[in-house]
Amino acid sequence: MSPISSFVFEATRACNLSCAHCYNIWKGPGAVGPLDPKPLSTAQTLDMLEQFFQQSGATLCTLSGGEPLLRADLPEIVKFIADRGSYANLVTNGTLLDEAMLDRLGSGSIAIYELPLLCAHRGIHDAMSGLEGAFDRVTNAIAELKLRGETVVGVFVATRTNLPHFEETLELGVALGLDGLMFNRFNPGGEGRAHLDLQASPAELQAALDLAEEGAQRYDFPISCSIALPPCLIDTARYQRLTFGFCAAGTDRAYYTLDAVGHVRPCNHSATVLGNLRQQSFEELSSSASMREFVAARPRACSGCHVEHECLGGCKAAAEVCCGSPWEMDPFLAAFRSAVPGSVPPR
Repeated sequence: MSPISSFVFEATRACNLSCAHCYNIWKGPGAVGPLDPKPLSTAQTLDMLEQFFQQSGATLCTLSGGEPLLRADLPEIVKFIADRGSYANLVTNGTLLDEAMLDRLGSGSIAIYELPLLCAHRGIHDAMSGLEGAFDRVTNAIAELKLRGETVVGVFVATRTNLPHFEETLELGVALGLDGLMFNRFNPGGEGRAHLDLQASPAELQAALDLAEEGAQRYDFPISCSIALPPCLIDTARYQRLTFGFCAAGTDRAYYTLDAVGHVRPCNHSATVLGNLRQQSFEELSSSASMREFVAARPRACSGCHVEHECLGGCKAAAEVCCGSPWEMDPFLAAFRSAVPGSVPPR
């Protein structure tokens, strides 16, 4: 096993929002996920994190949830990570990130804050978040973070609801002083399984990516697309300023996910539980039969495609959660593959 650079720690399942696009595997009707026994103490949690850092070789921990700021001891966890010479990113919805919380977290303790910027229109952002006032809270949090000199990246989850307003949302992000933007297509899982109608078409996404490319050039503004966009549906080769990613499972770029009681999964979108770090070593978990199966999985319909080994059929975790197996087709690919004839690039 080669060392990895980072991992995700799901500090809590609790959340104060109710986003229809949420991918958390324990949310939504009929959702299943790792059993959640009695929470660990702060001391047990820090011991577990130290074990993961040491055994995996990771130097960066992305703190996620749920909403991680609902965990009372999060500042202690952040301090522990900093004190050991590692780095922490914080994925938060921003609604609880007031001045008092920032004081508790400490200046410079978080490498990157990731906050949602779902729409430049207050009503749409609030409706997508399921909380009135969410837009005001997150934009105030971004402004306060930038006043304190912190690095902040916005997260735009592209759905049919907010895509028509992407250009003005991008401009708002630039005006707020964001250090970059993540353009993530809606990737169904958890609550999102019940809202597949949120999926934008390839044509809608392509048009927004054209605007993203123009904005990235105009404002010298980094924009990344970390949720896989299958090249048979989206022509990513035409973009020079945008960056794209595909499934990293099993590579040194993998972001294994550790939950609050020690369960380890291939990534934060996957429901596959490899085992528990408090009972097995990371070496055993990352080389297990379950992990090998997850890494090998890709849709059989993609067999023979010249980009098969790069694209891997999109997001296998979404296929697993929505269709029952990582060998099934990513719901985005399944929904639109037949509707885009001749879209596969020539060999």
